[in-house]
Amino acid sequence: MSPERGDNDPREDALTVARLWQTMVTTRALSWGAGNPSWTHYDGDTRPGTPAGAAALADENIAELTGQLRQIEAVEWAQRVRFEGRVMRPTSTDSVAAMLALHSAKDLPAPQQVRELADALQEAGEIPPDHLDSEDLLTAVQCLGPRQNIDVRERILNGKKLTKLLRENLAIYLWEVTHPEWMKMFWETPKLARTTAIGELRLSHLKLEQRKIRGRVLNVFD
Repeated sequence: MSPERGDNDPREDALTVARLWQTMVTTRALSWGAGNPSWTHYDGDTRPGTPAGAAALADENIAELTGQLRQIEAVEWAQRVRFEGRVMRPTSTDSVAAMLALHSAKDLPAPQQVRELADALQEAGEIPPDHLDSEDLLTAVQCLGPRQNIDVRERILNGKKLTKLLRENLAIYLWEVTHPEWMKMFWETPKLARTTAIGELRLSHLKLEQRKIRGRVLNVFD
Protein backbone atom coordinates (compact mmCIF):
# COMPACT_ATOMS: atom_id res chain seq x y z
CA MET A 1 0.00 0.00 0.00
CA SER A 2 3.04 2.32 -0.11
CA PRO A 3 2.40 5.45 -2.22
CA GLU A 4 5.57 4.90 -4.26
CA ARG A 5 7.43 1.69 -5.00
CA GLY A 6 10.78 3.38 -5.61
CA ASP A 7 13.38 0.79 -6.50
CA ASN A 8 11.50 -2.12 -4.93
CA ASP A 9 10.52 -5.09 -7.06
CA PRO A 10 6.99 -6.02 -5.88
CA ARG A 11 8.04 -9.69 -5.86
CA GLU A 12 10.36 -8.84 -2.97
CA ASP A 13 7.27 -8.05 -0.88
CA ALA A 14 5.96 -11.57 -1.39
CA LEU A 15 9.36 -13.12 -0.62
CA THR A 16 9.66 -11.10 2.57
CA VAL A 17 6.21 -12.19 3.76
CA ALA A 18 7.03 -15.82 2.89
CA ARG A 19 10.30 -15.68 4.88
CA LEU A 20 8.52 -14.09 7.85
CA TRP A 21 5.80 -16.78 7.74
CA GLN A 22 8.40 -19.57 7.53
CA THR A 23 10.38 -18.14 10.46
CA MET A 24 7.30 -17.80 12.65
CA VAL A 25 6.07 -21.32 11.91
CA THR A 26 9.43 -23.03 12.38
CA THR A 27 10.59 -21.09 15.46
CA ARG A 28 7.09 -20.79 16.97
CA ALA A 29 7.98 -17.24 17.96
CA LEU A 30 7.63 -13.68 16.73
CA SER A 31 10.53 -11.29 17.33
CA TRP A 32 10.77 -7.61 16.45
CA GLY A 33 13.29 -4.81 16.63
CA ALA A 34 12.88 -1.42 18.23
CA GLY A 35 10.55 0.88 16.30
CA ASN A 36 10.95 4.55 15.42
CA PRO A 37 8.40 7.17 16.45
CA SER A 38 5.62 7.24 13.86
CA TRP A 39 3.00 9.69 12.67
CA THR A 40 -0.57 8.48 13.14
CA HIS A 41 -2.05 10.14 10.01
CA TYR A 42 -4.29 12.54 11.91
CA ASP A 43 -3.75 15.87 13.65
CA GLY A 44 0.01 15.45 13.32
CA ASP A 45 -0.01 13.23 16.39
CA THR A 46 2.94 10.92 16.92
CA ARG A 47 3.37 7.71 18.83
CA PRO A 48 6.68 6.60 20.36
CA GLY A 49 8.55 3.69 18.89
CA THR A 50 7.99 0.34 20.58
CA PRO A 51 10.92 -1.42 22.24
CA ALA A 52 12.38 -4.62 20.79
CA GLY A 53 10.91 -7.86 22.02
CA ALA A 54 9.74 -11.38 21.33
CA ALA A 55 6.69 -13.52 22.00
CA ALA A 56 6.15 -17.27 21.91
CA LEU A 57 3.39 -18.50 19.62
CA ALA A 58 0.72 -20.81 21.00
CA ASP A 59 -0.77 -23.79 19.18
CA GLU A 60 -3.71 -21.59 18.22
CA ASN A 61 -1.39 -19.09 16.55
CA ILE A 62 0.34 -21.82 14.54
CA ALA A 63 -3.04 -23.21 13.50
CA GLU A 64 -4.01 -19.76 12.20
CA LEU A 65 -0.71 -19.37 10.33
CA THR A 66 -1.08 -22.76 8.66
CA GLY A 67 -4.70 -22.25 7.67
CA GLN A 68 -6.14 -24.82 10.06
CA LEU A 69 -7.96 -22.14 12.04
CA ARG A 70 -9.58 -18.99 10.72
CA GLN A 71 -8.01 -15.78 11.96
CA ILE A 72 -10.89 -13.47 12.89
CA GLU A 73 -8.74 -10.32 13.00
CA ALA A 74 -7.50 -10.89 9.43
CA VAL A 75 -11.08 -10.78 8.12
CA GLU A 76 -11.67 -7.43 9.82
CA TRP A 77 -8.32 -6.04 8.62
CA ALA A 78 -9.08 -7.05 5.04
CA GLN A 79 -12.41 -5.22 5.19
CA ARG A 80 -10.73 -2.11 6.58
CA VAL A 81 -8.17 -2.09 3.77
CA ARG A 82 -10.83 -2.60 1.08
CA PHE A 83 -13.07 0.22 2.30
CA GLU A 84 -10.75 2.54 4.24
CA GLY A 85 -7.34 1.87 2.70
CA ARG A 86 -5.73 1.38 6.12
CA VAL A 87 -5.70 -1.08 9.00
CA MET A 88 -4.74 1.30 11.82
CA ARG A 89 -7.45 3.27 13.65
CA PRO A 90 -8.16 6.09 14.29
CA THR A 91 -6.99 7.44 10.96
CA SER A 92 -8.14 9.11 7.77
CA THR A 93 -9.25 7.09 4.76
CA ASP A 94 -6.66 6.40 2.04
CA SER A 95 -8.84 6.33 -1.07
CA VAL A 96 -5.98 5.27 -3.39
CA ALA A 97 -5.03 2.28 -1.24
CA ALA A 98 -8.69 1.30 -0.87
CA MET A 99 -9.21 1.45 -4.64
CA LEU A 100 -6.16 -0.75 -5.21
CA ALA A 101 -7.52 -3.26 -2.71
CA LEU A 102 -10.87 -3.31 -4.50
CA HIS A 103 -9.06 -4.07 -7.77
CA SER A 104 -7.03 -7.00 -6.50
CA ALA A 105 -6.07 -9.78 -8.89
CA LYS A 106 -8.85 -12.10 -7.74
CA ASP A 107 -11.45 -9.54 -8.84
CA LEU A 108 -10.02 -9.03 -12.34
CA PRO A 109 -10.43 -10.92 -15.60
CA ALA A 110 -7.32 -12.04 -17.51
CA PRO A 111 -5.18 -8.94 -18.28
CA GLN A 112 -5.52 -9.24 -22.05
CA GLN A 113 -4.30 -5.70 -22.74
CA VAL A 114 -1.03 -6.44 -20.94
CA ARG A 115 -0.69 -9.82 -22.65
CA GLU A 116 -0.88 -8.12 -26.04
CA LEU A 117 2.07 -5.92 -25.04
CA ALA A 118 4.02 -8.95 -23.85
CA ASP A 119 3.27 -10.83 -27.08
CA ALA A 120 4.57 -7.92 -29.15
CA LEU A 121 7.76 -7.71 -27.06
CA GLN A 122 8.31 -11.45 -27.34
CA GLU A 123 7.78 -11.37 -31.09
CA ALA A 124 10.37 -8.57 -31.32
CA GLY A 125 12.81 -10.61 -29.22
CA GLU A 126 12.94 -8.04 -26.42
CA ILE A 127 11.70 -10.35 -23.66
CA PRO A 128 12.18 -14.14 -23.30
CA PRO A 129 9.70 -16.40 -25.13
CA ASP A 130 8.71 -18.12 -21.87
CA HIS A 131 5.00 -18.34 -21.08
CA LEU A 132 3.80 -15.48 -18.89
CA ASP A 133 0.76 -16.17 -16.76
CA SER A 134 -1.63 -13.55 -15.38
CA GLU A 135 0.42 -13.17 -12.22
CA ASP A 136 3.54 -12.34 -14.25
CA LEU A 137 1.63 -9.75 -16.27
CA LEU A 138 0.09 -8.14 -13.18
CA THR A 139 3.55 -7.94 -11.60
CA ALA A 140 4.44 -5.42 -14.31
CA VAL A 141 1.25 -3.50 -13.49
CA GLN A 142 2.22 -3.53 -9.83
CA CYS A 143 5.46 -1.72 -10.70
CA LEU A 144 3.49 1.33 -11.81
CA GLY A 145 2.72 4.22 -9.49
CA PRO A 146 -0.55 3.78 -7.56
CA ARG A 147 -2.78 5.92 -9.79
CA GLN A 148 -1.54 4.37 -13.03
CA ASN A 149 -1.86 0.98 -11.35
CA ILE A 150 -5.54 1.71 -10.64
CA ASP A 151 -6.06 3.09 -14.15
CA VAL A 152 -4.73 -0.09 -15.77
CA ARG A 153 -6.74 -2.35 -13.46
CA GLU A 154 -9.95 -0.44 -14.21
CA ARG A 155 -9.27 -0.74 -17.94
CA ILE A 156 -8.70 -4.48 -17.52
CA LEU A 157 -11.96 -4.75 -15.57
CA ASN A 158 -13.93 -2.79 -18.18
CA GLY A 159 -12.20 -4.12 -21.30
CA LYS A 160 -10.89 -0.69 -22.34
CA LYS A 161 -7.73 0.03 -24.34
CA LEU A 162 -4.58 1.33 -22.64
CA THR A 163 -3.37 4.86 -23.30
CA LYS A 164 -0.04 5.42 -25.06
CA LEU A 165 1.61 6.41 -21.77
CA LEU A 166 0.36 3.30 -19.99
CA ARG A 167 1.50 1.07 -22.86
CA GLU A 168 4.97 2.59 -22.82
CA ASN A 169 5.39 2.35 -19.04
CA LEU A 170 4.06 -1.21 -18.95
CA ALA A 171 6.34 -2.26 -21.81
CA ILE A 172 9.37 -1.05 -19.85
CA TYR A 173 8.24 -2.84 -16.69
CA LEU A 174 7.52 -6.04 -18.63
CA TRP A 175 11.14 -5.96 -19.75
CA GLU A 176 12.32 -5.37 -16.20
CA VAL A 177 10.30 -8.14 -14.56
CA THR A 178 11.47 -10.64 -17.20
CA HIS A 179 15.15 -9.71 -16.69
CA PRO A 180 15.54 -10.00 -12.89
CA GLU A 181 19.30 -10.68 -12.95
CA TRP A 182 20.01 -7.52 -14.95
CA MET A 183 17.76 -5.45 -12.70
CA LYS A 184 19.37 -6.88 -9.56
CA MET A 185 22.77 -5.80 -10.85
CA PHE A 186 21.39 -2.38 -11.82
CA TRP A 187 20.02 -1.68 -8.33
CA GLU A 188 23.07 -3.07 -6.49
CA THR A 189 25.66 -1.13 -8.48
CA PRO A 190 24.85 2.35 -7.03
CA LYS A 191 25.99 1.09 -3.61
CA LEU A 192 29.35 0.14 -5.13
CA ALA A 193 29.50 3.43 -7.04
CA ARG A 194 29.42 5.38 -3.77
CA THR A 195 32.70 3.83 -2.62
CA THR A 196 34.77 2.92 -5.70
CA ALA A 197 35.68 4.45 -9.06
CA ILE A 198 35.11 1.11 -10.76
CA GLY A 199 31.59 1.05 -9.36
CA GLU A 200 30.91 4.56 -10.67
CA LEU A 201 32.18 3.56 -14.13
CA ARG A 202 30.06 0.39 -14.09
CA LEU A 203 26.98 2.39 -13.10
CA SER A 204 27.45 4.86 -15.94
CA HIS A 205 27.70 1.95 -18.40
CA LEU A 206 24.54 0.38 -16.98
CA LYS A 207 22.61 3.66 -17.25
CA LEU A 208 23.68 3.99 -20.88
CA GLU A 209 22.61 0.40 -21.52
CA GLN A 210 19.29 1.09 -19.78
CA ARG A 211 18.58 4.01 -22.12
CA LYS A 212 19.33 1.81 -25.13
CA ILE A 213 17.08 -0.98 -23.81
CA ARG A 214 14.20 1.41 -23.18
CA GLY A 215 14.65 2.89 -26.64
CA ARG A 216 14.41 -0.55 -28.24
CA VAL A 217 11.38 -1.50 -26.15
CA LEU A 218 9.50 1.69 -27.02
CA ASN A 219 10.38 1.35 -30.70
CA VAL A 220 8.39 -1.88 -30.76
CA PHE A 221 5.21 0.18 -30.35
CA ASP A 222 6.01 3.13 -32.62
